[in-house]
Amino acid sequence: MQAMREIAAAAGALFAYLTTVLPRVRRELKELGPLPGEKVRNAEAVAVFATLAPRRHRAAVVRTLVALQVAIDLRDELEEGGEEIDPQRLNLLESRWRLEVAALPTTELVAPYLDRAIARCEQGQLQTHRAAGEGTASLRAWAESLGAHPGYRWWEVAAGASSSVAAHALIAAAADPDTTPADAAAIDAGYNPPIGALTVLLDDLVDSATDREAGEHNYIGYYESEAEAAERLSSIANRSEALIEGLPRSERHRAILAGVAAFYLSSPQTAPLIRERLLTALGPGARVLVTFMRLRGRRRSGQAGNSPGP
Repeated sequence: MQAMREIAAAAGALFAYLTTVLPRVRRELKELGPLPGEKVRNAEAVAVFATLAPRRHRAAVVRTLVALQVAIDLRDELEEGGEEIDPQRLNLLESRWRLEVAALPTTELVAPYLDRAIARCEQGQLQTHRAAGEGTASLRAWAESLGAHPGYRWWEVAAGASSSVAAHALIAAAADPDTTPADAAAIDAGYNPPIGALTVLLDDLVDSATDREAGEHNYIGYYESEAEAAERLSSIANRSEALIEGLPRSERHRAILAGVAAFYLSSPQTAPLIRERLLTALGPGARVLVTFMRLRGRRRSGQAGNSPGP
């Protein structure tokens, strides 16, 4: 019975994403102007969090998520290349998403957690880029300054903090008039470190070979073996699942986690050992979505890096 509920939740999230979110995302991206394919896919991916929002506020949440993610990606790209940040473009994006989020029903309650999540993400990305050229001492010191997170390695804390997923989940929560400060705190704790860490670690797992060739920092490289990485990622997935249990709309949060993981686990670059350990931890919904991603990838084999959906 539980397996059927998880499969139904995953299918429901996928349907909501494809029908009520993705078309709006593409219209919003068109309005923002030409963007590199990778930036488009990132915005399409994080917009899955809009499926958590009530239907009447979903369009506003999509606009917020897209503008915020494009701003994060732009800053990240410029910092990685050591280029000057275009303040005018960033200010326009910042104003755009802040104007949208301000109109959501419970933004005032969520704002302290949202502001911290965004600042944490920006600092995490900056520290990650510096680690590629300057070594890991500063990155480790920064991760340790974030407070005690028992049961996590320092680089897992850094990976979780550098992810934007907590911010996106909090924006969706701001659209729900029933969200309380306790809900916002629980969402932030559920996404940082565990869910954020899992998404960044899986992304680095897929990119490990190209990052190694390019001399880029990669969080998966801290593990001594594939077996250790599989054990740690499955442990983080189990923690994520446990924390999701206490969240409002927990089944949709679980479906989103399964979908994001499925995107990476459907990649041929993912080691079979890690794939199987994570699919066991994440349950039948993730297996269904991996199958969907693979079939979709075959239909669109000429396009690399399809959006993960939910």
